[in-house]
Amino acid sequence: MRVAIAGKGGAGKTTIAGILARNLGRRTGNVLAMDGDSNPNLGTTLGLSREQVERIATLPLDLLEQYEDLEGRKHLRLSLPIGQVVERFGVAAPDNVRLLVMGKVDHAGVG
Repeated sequence: MRVAIAGKGGAGKTTIAGILARNLGRRTGNVLAMDGDSNPNLGTTLGLSREQVERIATLPLDLLEQYEDLEGRKHLRLSLPIGQVVERFGVAAPDNVRLLVMGKVDHAGVG
């Protein structure tokens, strides 16, 4: 099963995603949660401390590689199998959840 949660800012997406991930983790024993927000807070919703969340490594850009299909269309794919990505960059959270953080803003004025 794959679930994506999207919506406008302040709608409660992170809270809903965290509650859903933890409940599914308790029931199924295996959930991968991905935080794609530029200001990631899903880790704290999942039960990690602020200090743990601040130490999470974001996914490096070189995980994506571009390739061309037979019709000449360009696509992106992972340069490693997803299992290796999760093993290398995933952080264990409570209730059988592993967290991947896509990226984050390092400091003000980077944009």
